[in-house]
Formats: sequence, structure tokens, C-alpha cells
Amino acid sequence: MIADLRGIAMRPSNLALIVVALILGAVLFREGLIPGSSGADVTGPVTHVRDGDTIELRGVAIRLNGLNCDERGTRLGEAATVALRDLVQGQELTCRLNGDKTYDREVGRCALPDGRDIGAELIRAGLCGRCDRYDPQGTYVNVQREAGPFAGSFPDYCRR
Repeated sequence: MIADLRGIAMRPSNLALIVVALILGAVLFREGLIPGSSGADVTGPVTHVRDGDTIELRGVAIRLNGLNCDERGTRLGEAATVALRDLVQGQELTCRLNGDKTYDREVGRCALPDGRDIGAELIRAGLCGRCDRYDPQGTYVNVQREAGPFAGSFPDYCRR
């Protein structure tokens, strides 16, 4: 039977179908039509808040893009985690993934059902700051300006 399967896979018509399927899969992934890929929207309830800038949505860990929060175990980091948990608890979020990954997390921006950007809300509250390097389009420039300077620490990678 194995020989029969090998014979089928090697036929030119079947090989062409396999190539077409691989190309189609790659295009769908690149265009963000496969969840968890570049440009994809992930919508659903938050299943876990890891810290001030990382949530889990429908089993997908998402690092909030363009945002820097102090680490858990610090006063400001704990406050950001609690505030994020309070903000998203029971909410159905929509997160737009940008295709980047950091550690085990996808990277993207998330919004509440009323359209408010979660990162902007945390910056407004003074709990997190704009990470210049990961906000090249300047989404959070005005929000950070209005909130004033972030009192927390900035890792070197946030500076350009």
C-alpha cells in the first residue's frame, strides 16, 4: 500500500495540486487570513492577563505593540497589571496582529468593544509609556504627550 501512495503523490497532476495548495496557504498566511498571522484580527474574550502589556485572547498570547510597562514585582508593574485586568475583564476584544513575534507572543494592538485602544488607555492612566521603537507610525505620540512623561523605566530597546 505504501508503494501505491508514493505512486499517487508522484503523479504530475497531484504534484501540481500540492504546489498550488502550498502557495495558496502561504498567500493566506501572508495576507493575515489565517488567525495568528500577519495582519490577522483575533476577537474574543481575554482568558488571561500576564502583565501590563501582555494578554491572552482565545489561547493566543499577545504583546501589546508600542507599549512599555514596568515588570511585575514592581509597584508600577503591578498597578499596570491590575488596571489592565480591570479594563478587559469580561470584555470581548479585537486585536490586530502585525505578524511579529516576541518569545511565545504575537504582537498587536487591541481595542475594547467601544473602540478604545488598550495601550492608549494605559498610557493615559500613567501606568505604561510609549515605546518609540515599536510605535514608528506614532500612534501613541499625542496620547503620551497629553499624559506627560512616563514615570516608569524604559528598556534600551524602546529608544531609537
